[in-house]
Amino acid sequence: LPKPSEQKASNREHIIIIKDTIASTTAPMHRFILKRLTLIVLLFGTATGSGGWPWMKGVDMRLDSPIDPVCKEDIRPTVLELIQEHRKSIDKIKKGLQKDPLYRAEKHDDLWILRFFLSSKKKAKAALKAATSALEFRKKYNLDAADIRQQPATLKLNHASIKKFFSCCRKGAMSFTVPDPQRGVVTYFDYAGINQHKMMEILPLDERLIALIYVTEWSFQWLDYITRTTGRLTKLLRLIDLKGLKMSMLNIENISRDGKAMGAMEDCYPQALHSIKLCNAPAWIQVPWRIVRPIMPKRVVSKIDFIMPESSEKERNTLYKFIARDNLPSRFGGQHPAWPAPVFC
Repeated sequence: LPKPSEQKASNREHIIIIKDTIASTTAPMHRFILKRLTLIVLLFGTATGSGGWPWMKGVDMRLDSPIDPVCKEDIRPTVLELIQEHRKSIDKIKKGLQKDPLYRAEKHDDLWILRFFLSSKKKAKAALKAATSALEFRKKYNLDAADIRQQPATLKLNHASIKKFFSCCRKGAMSFTVPDPQRGVVTYFDYAGINQHKMMEILPLDERLIALIYVTEWSFQWLDYITRTTGRLTKLLRLIDLKGLKMSMLNIENISRDGKAMGAMEDCYPQALHSIKLCNAPAWIQVPWRIVRPIMPKRVVSKIDFIMPESSEKERNTLYKFIARDNLPSRFGGQHPAWPAPVFC
Protein backbone atom coordinates (compact mmCIF):
# COMPACT_ATOMS: atom_id res chain seq x y z
CA LEU A 1 0.00 0.00 0.00
CA PRO A 2 1.29 3.50 -0.75
CA LYS A 3 2.16 5.91 2.04
CA PRO A 4 -0.58 8.50 2.77
CA SER A 5 1.45 11.31 1.16
CA GLU A 6 2.02 9.16 -1.93
CA GLN A 7 -1.66 8.24 -2.06
CA LYS A 8 -2.73 11.93 -1.92
CA ALA A 9 -0.40 12.82 -4.77
CA SER A 10 -1.63 9.81 -6.71
CA ASN A 11 -5.24 10.82 -6.14
CA ARG A 12 -4.58 14.28 -7.60
CA GLU A 13 -2.95 12.73 -10.67
CA HIS A 14 -5.88 10.32 -11.12
CA ILE A 15 -8.41 13.17 -10.88
CA ILE A 16 -6.55 15.19 -13.55
CA ILE A 17 -6.48 12.16 -15.87
CA ILE A 18 -10.18 11.39 -15.30
CA LYS A 19 -11.30 15.01 -15.79
CA ASP A 20 -9.28 15.24 -19.05
CA THR A 21 -10.96 12.04 -20.21
CA ILE A 22 -14.42 13.37 -19.31
CA ALA A 23 -13.77 16.50 -21.38
CA SER A 24 -13.00 14.37 -24.45
CA THR A 25 -15.84 11.86 -23.97
CA THR A 26 -19.25 12.30 -25.58
CA ALA A 27 -21.02 9.05 -24.64
CA PRO A 28 -23.44 9.82 -21.71
CA MET A 29 -22.86 6.49 -19.94
CA HIS A 30 -19.08 6.84 -20.17
CA ARG A 31 -19.26 10.39 -18.75
CA PHE A 32 -21.50 9.12 -15.92
CA ILE A 33 -19.05 6.33 -14.99
CA LEU A 34 -16.06 8.69 -15.10
CA LYS A 35 -17.78 11.24 -12.84
CA ARG A 36 -18.61 8.49 -10.32
CA LEU A 37 -14.96 7.39 -10.45
CA THR A 38 -13.85 10.98 -9.71
CA LEU A 39 -16.06 10.96 -6.61
CA ILE A 40 -14.63 7.62 -5.46
CA VAL A 41 -11.06 8.91 -5.83
CA LEU A 42 -11.91 12.10 -3.93
CA LEU A 43 -13.44 10.08 -1.09
CA PHE A 44 -10.69 7.42 -0.98
CA GLY A 45 -8.70 9.07 1.78
CA THR A 46 -11.59 9.42 4.26
CA ALA A 47 -11.07 5.96 5.69
CA THR A 48 -7.52 6.59 6.83
CA GLY A 49 -5.44 9.20 8.60
CA SER A 50 -6.65 11.77 11.10
CA GLY A 51 -7.97 15.32 11.12
CA GLY A 52 -10.03 17.82 13.06
CA TRP A 53 -13.33 17.18 11.29
CA PRO A 54 -14.44 13.58 10.72
CA TRP A 55 -15.18 14.22 7.03
CA MET A 56 -11.60 15.45 6.48
CA LYS A 57 -9.70 12.47 7.88
CA GLY A 58 -6.78 11.58 5.64
CA VAL A 59 -7.81 14.15 3.02
CA ASP A 60 -5.35 16.51 1.35
CA MET A 61 -6.51 20.13 1.74
CA ARG A 62 -5.96 22.81 -0.90
CA LEU A 63 -6.57 25.99 1.12
CA ASP A 64 -3.05 27.25 0.34
CA SER A 65 -3.06 26.08 -3.28
CA PRO A 66 -6.60 26.47 -4.71
CA ILE A 67 -7.60 24.72 -7.91
CA ASP A 68 -8.35 26.67 -11.07
CA PRO A 69 -12.00 27.52 -11.76
CA VAL A 70 -13.73 24.36 -12.97
CA CYS A 71 -15.54 26.26 -15.75
CA LYS A 72 -15.96 29.80 -17.08
CA GLU A 73 -19.00 30.33 -14.82
CA ASP A 74 -17.09 29.34 -11.68
CA ILE A 75 -16.47 32.64 -9.85
CA ARG A 76 -16.00 31.31 -6.33
CA PRO A 77 -13.39 33.32 -4.40
CA THR A 78 -10.33 31.53 -3.08
CA VAL A 79 -10.12 30.95 0.65
CA LEU A 80 -6.46 31.98 0.59
CA GLU A 81 -7.27 35.47 -0.72
CA LEU A 82 -10.14 35.94 1.74
CA ILE A 83 -8.04 34.89 4.73
CA GLN A 84 -5.18 37.15 3.66
CA GLU A 85 -7.59 40.07 3.25
CA HIS A 86 -9.13 39.60 6.71
CA ARG A 87 -6.08 38.27 8.59
CA LYS A 88 -6.18 40.80 11.45
CA SER A 89 -9.89 40.32 12.14
CA ILE A 90 -9.59 36.53 12.04
CA ASP A 91 -6.73 36.61 14.54
CA LYS A 92 -8.75 38.90 16.81
CA ILE A 93 -11.72 36.53 16.77
CA LYS A 94 -9.45 33.53 17.30
CA LYS A 95 -7.95 35.16 20.38
CA GLY A 96 -11.44 35.48 21.87
CA LEU A 97 -12.39 31.91 20.95
CA GLN A 98 -9.29 30.48 22.65
CA LYS A 99 -10.91 31.31 25.98
CA ASP A 100 -13.84 29.00 25.18
CA PRO A 101 -13.40 25.42 26.51
CA LEU A 102 -15.10 24.07 23.36
CA TYR A 103 -12.57 25.69 21.02
CA ARG A 104 -10.25 23.27 19.18
CA ALA A 105 -7.54 24.79 17.00
CA GLU A 106 -7.43 21.77 14.66
CA LYS A 107 -11.13 22.23 13.79
CA HIS A 108 -11.93 25.87 14.38
CA ASP A 109 -9.30 27.19 12.02
CA ASP A 110 -9.06 30.31 9.86
CA LEU A 111 -11.66 29.06 7.37
CA TRP A 112 -14.17 28.24 10.11
CA ILE A 113 -13.71 31.68 11.68
CA LEU A 114 -13.81 33.41 8.28
CA ARG A 115 -17.35 32.15 7.65
CA PHE A 116 -18.65 33.83 10.81
CA PHE A 117 -16.78 37.05 10.08
CA LEU A 118 -18.24 37.35 6.56
CA SER A 119 -21.78 36.51 7.73
CA SER A 120 -21.57 39.06 10.57
CA LYS A 121 -21.10 41.93 8.11
CA LYS A 122 -17.37 41.85 8.85
CA LYS A 123 -17.82 42.81 12.51
CA ALA A 124 -15.43 40.89 14.74
CA LYS A 125 -17.46 41.23 17.94
CA ALA A 126 -20.64 39.89 16.32
CA ALA A 127 -18.66 37.10 14.65
CA LEU A 128 -17.15 36.00 17.98
CA LYS A 129 -20.62 35.88 19.55
CA ALA A 130 -22.02 33.84 16.64
CA ALA A 131 -19.06 31.44 16.65
CA THR A 132 -19.38 30.88 20.39
CA SER A 133 -23.09 30.09 19.98
CA ALA A 134 -22.27 27.67 17.16
CA LEU A 135 -19.82 25.80 19.42
CA GLU A 136 -22.62 25.27 21.95
CA PHE A 137 -25.05 24.30 19.17
CA ARG A 138 -22.72 21.68 17.72
CA LYS A 139 -22.05 20.24 21.18
CA LYS A 140 -25.76 20.11 22.05
CA TYR A 141 -26.60 18.10 18.93
CA ASN A 142 -23.31 16.13 18.84
CA LEU A 143 -22.62 17.30 15.28
CA ASP A 144 -18.85 16.72 15.37
CA ALA A 145 -19.19 12.98 15.93
CA ALA A 146 -19.56 11.50 12.45
CA ASP A 147 -19.14 11.92 8.72
CA ILE A 148 -22.70 11.65 7.35
CA ARG A 149 -21.99 12.61 3.72
CA GLN A 150 -22.78 9.14 2.41
CA GLN A 151 -26.17 9.14 4.20
CA PRO A 152 -28.27 11.76 2.38
CA ALA A 153 -31.74 12.60 3.62
CA THR A 154 -34.24 10.24 1.97
CA LEU A 155 -37.26 8.27 3.12
CA LYS A 156 -34.98 5.22 3.48
CA LEU A 157 -32.76 6.94 6.06
CA ASN A 158 -33.14 5.48 9.55
CA HIS A 159 -34.04 8.81 11.15
CA ALA A 160 -37.48 9.31 12.76
CA SER A 161 -37.84 13.04 12.06
CA ILE A 162 -36.58 12.68 8.48
CA LYS A 163 -39.11 9.88 7.86
CA LYS A 164 -41.91 12.13 9.11
CA PHE A 165 -40.61 14.94 6.93
CA PHE A 166 -40.65 12.78 3.80
CA SER A 167 -44.01 11.19 4.63
CA CYS A 168 -45.50 14.61 3.84
CA CYS A 169 -44.01 14.62 0.36
CA ARG A 170 -44.66 12.83 -2.90
CA LYS A 171 -41.73 11.14 -4.63
CA GLY A 172 -39.16 13.66 -5.79
CA ALA A 173 -40.59 16.59 -3.85
CA MET A 174 -37.26 17.03 -2.02
CA SER A 175 -33.81 16.07 -3.29
CA PHE A 176 -30.44 16.81 -1.68
CA THR A 177 -27.66 16.43 -4.24
CA VAL A 178 -23.96 16.84 -5.01
CA PRO A 179 -23.96 17.10 -8.82
CA ASP A 180 -20.20 17.70 -9.01
CA PRO A 181 -17.74 16.81 -6.20
CA GLN A 182 -15.76 19.99 -6.94
CA ARG A 183 -18.65 22.46 -7.18
CA GLY A 184 -21.06 22.14 -4.28
CA VAL A 185 -24.52 21.13 -3.07
CA VAL A 186 -27.80 21.76 -4.91
CA THR A 187 -31.13 21.03 -3.24
CA TYR A 188 -34.40 20.73 -5.15
CA PHE A 189 -37.96 21.20 -3.93
CA ASP A 190 -41.14 20.51 -5.88
CA TYR A 191 -43.32 22.72 -3.69
CA ALA A 192 -46.63 21.44 -5.03
CA GLY A 193 -45.57 17.95 -3.93
CA ILE A 194 -45.23 18.92 -0.25
CA ASN A 195 -48.36 18.53 1.89
CA GLN A 196 -47.93 21.57 4.12
CA HIS A 197 -51.15 20.97 6.06
CA LYS A 198 -50.09 17.41 6.98
CA MET A 199 -46.62 18.67 7.88
CA MET A 200 -48.20 21.21 10.20
CA GLU A 201 -50.15 18.44 11.94
CA ILE A 202 -47.47 15.78 12.43
CA LEU A 203 -44.21 17.75 12.58
CA PRO A 204 -43.97 20.14 15.57
CA LEU A 205 -41.24 22.76 15.63
CA ASP A 206 -38.80 20.70 17.74
CA GLU A 207 -38.96 17.69 15.39
CA ARG A 208 -38.82 19.94 12.35
CA LEU A 209 -35.67 21.48 13.76
CA ILE A 210 -34.08 18.05 14.23
CA ALA A 211 -34.86 17.13 10.61
CA LEU A 212 -33.53 20.43 9.29
CA ILE A 213 -30.40 20.12 11.40
CA TYR A 214 -29.68 16.78 9.73
CA VAL A 215 -30.13 17.98 6.14
CA THR A 216 -28.25 21.21 6.87
CA GLU A 217 -25.37 19.35 8.53
CA TRP A 218 -25.21 16.94 5.57
CA SER A 219 -24.99 19.91 3.22
CA PHE A 220 -22.43 21.70 5.40
CA GLN A 221 -20.14 18.67 5.57
CA TRP A 222 -20.11 18.45 1.78
CA LEU A 223 -19.62 22.21 1.39
CA ASP A 224 -16.77 22.25 3.90
CA TYR A 225 -15.16 19.21 2.29
CA ILE A 226 -15.36 20.75 -1.20
CA THR A 227 -14.13 24.13 0.05
CA ARG A 228 -11.11 22.52 1.72
CA THR A 229 -10.26 20.21 -1.20
CA THR A 230 -10.63 22.92 -3.87
CA GLY A 231 -9.51 25.98 -1.90
CA ARG A 232 -12.61 27.87 -3.10
CA LEU A 233 -15.40 29.07 -0.82
CA THR A 234 -18.32 26.87 -1.83
CA LYS A 235 -21.98 27.47 -1.03
CA LEU A 236 -25.39 25.87 -1.43
CA LEU A 237 -27.98 26.58 -4.13
CA ARG A 238 -31.62 25.85 -3.33
CA LEU A 239 -34.01 25.50 -6.28
CA ILE A 240 -37.73 25.57 -5.46
CA ASP A 241 -40.12 24.73 -8.31
CA LEU A 242 -43.52 26.40 -7.81
CA LYS A 243 -45.10 24.96 -10.95
CA GLY A 244 -48.56 23.49 -10.24
CA LEU A 245 -48.80 25.16 -6.84
CA LYS A 246 -52.28 26.25 -5.77
CA MET A 247 -53.08 28.80 -3.08
CA SER A 248 -55.06 26.17 -1.15
CA MET A 249 -51.84 24.14 -0.75
CA LEU A 250 -50.15 26.88 1.28
CA ASN A 251 -50.12 26.92 5.06
CA ILE A 252 -48.82 30.26 6.35
CA GLU A 253 -48.16 28.95 9.86
CA ASN A 254 -46.16 26.05 8.42
CA ILE A 255 -44.10 28.48 6.34
CA SER A 256 -43.54 30.58 9.47
CA ARG A 257 -42.19 27.51 11.31
CA ASP A 258 -39.87 26.81 8.39
CA GLY A 259 -38.66 30.40 8.55
CA LYS A 260 -37.85 30.16 12.25
CA ALA A 261 -35.97 26.89 11.78
CA MET A 262 -34.09 28.26 8.75
CA GLY A 263 -33.12 31.32 10.78
CA ALA A 264 -31.57 29.11 13.45
CA MET A 265 -29.69 27.15 10.77
CA GLU A 266 -28.36 30.33 9.12
CA ASP A 267 -26.82 31.52 12.40
CA CYS A 268 -25.02 28.22 13.02
CA TYR A 269 -24.04 27.54 9.40
CA PRO A 270 -22.66 30.88 8.15
CA GLN A 271 -21.73 31.29 4.49
CA ALA A 272 -23.43 28.00 3.64
CA LEU A 273 -26.46 29.22 1.67
CA HIS A 274 -25.75 31.25 -1.45
CA SER A 275 -29.27 31.74 -2.76
CA ILE A 276 -32.81 30.41 -3.02
CA LYS A 277 -34.28 30.47 -6.51
CA LEU A 278 -38.09 30.35 -6.68
CA CYS A 279 -38.79 28.98 -10.14
CA ASN A 280 -41.90 29.05 -12.33
CA ALA A 281 -43.97 31.04 -9.84
CA PRO A 282 -47.70 31.51 -10.62
CA ALA A 283 -48.91 35.10 -10.99
CA TRP A 284 -50.90 35.01 -7.73
CA ILE A 285 -47.81 34.18 -5.60
CA GLN A 286 -47.11 37.88 -4.90
CA VAL A 287 -50.15 38.06 -2.57
CA PRO A 288 -49.02 35.39 -0.05
CA TRP A 289 -45.40 36.47 -0.55
CA ARG A 290 -46.24 39.89 0.89
CA ILE A 291 -47.68 38.09 3.95
CA VAL A 292 -44.82 35.61 4.36
CA ARG A 293 -41.90 37.94 3.70
CA PRO A 294 -42.08 39.89 7.03
CA ILE A 295 -42.07 36.68 9.11
CA MET A 296 -39.03 35.18 7.35
CA PRO A 297 -35.49 35.89 8.62
CA LYS A 298 -34.10 38.97 6.81
CA ARG A 299 -30.87 37.14 6.01
CA VAL A 300 -32.87 34.42 4.21
CA VAL A 301 -35.20 36.85 2.41
CA SER A 302 -32.21 38.76 1.01
CA LYS A 303 -31.10 35.57 -0.77
CA ILE A 304 -34.45 34.81 -2.45
CA ASP A 305 -34.96 35.49 -6.13
CA PHE A 306 -37.81 34.68 -8.55
CA ILE A 307 -36.65 33.22 -11.88
CA MET A 308 -38.07 31.39 -14.93
CA PRO A 309 -35.17 29.13 -15.95
CA GLU A 310 -37.10 27.11 -18.54
CA SER A 311 -38.10 30.11 -20.63
CA SER A 312 -35.36 32.65 -19.83
CA GLU A 313 -31.88 31.83 -21.04
CA LYS A 314 -30.45 34.76 -19.08
CA GLU A 315 -31.94 33.51 -15.79
CA ARG A 316 -31.02 29.91 -16.57
CA ASN A 317 -27.40 30.97 -17.12
CA THR A 318 -27.24 32.22 -13.51
CA LEU A 319 -27.57 28.60 -12.36
CA TYR A 320 -24.44 27.46 -14.16
CA LYS A 321 -22.31 29.07 -11.46
CA PHE A 322 -23.40 26.13 -9.30
CA ILE A 323 -24.20 23.25 -11.63
CA ALA A 324 -23.19 22.13 -15.13
CA ARG A 325 -25.72 22.14 -17.97
CA ASP A 326 -25.70 18.36 -18.30
CA ASN A 327 -26.40 17.95 -14.55
CA LEU A 328 -29.24 20.50 -14.32
CA PRO A 329 -32.65 18.74 -14.49
CA SER A 330 -34.65 19.44 -17.64
CA ARG A 331 -37.54 20.90 -15.63
CA PHE A 332 -35.20 23.82 -14.85
CA GLY A 333 -34.04 24.16 -18.45
CA GLY A 334 -31.04 21.82 -18.17
CA GLN A 335 -30.08 18.63 -20.00
CA HIS A 336 -30.42 16.01 -17.25
CA PRO A 337 -33.60 13.98 -17.90
CA ALA A 338 -33.84 12.20 -14.53
CA TRP A 339 -36.31 13.27 -11.86
CA PRO A 340 -35.99 13.06 -8.90
CA ALA A 341 -32.48 14.40 -9.32
CA PRO A 342 -29.88 11.78 -8.33
CA VAL A 343 -27.85 12.46 -5.19
CA PHE A 344 -24.59 12.06 -7.12
CA CYS A 345 -24.79 12.74 -10.89
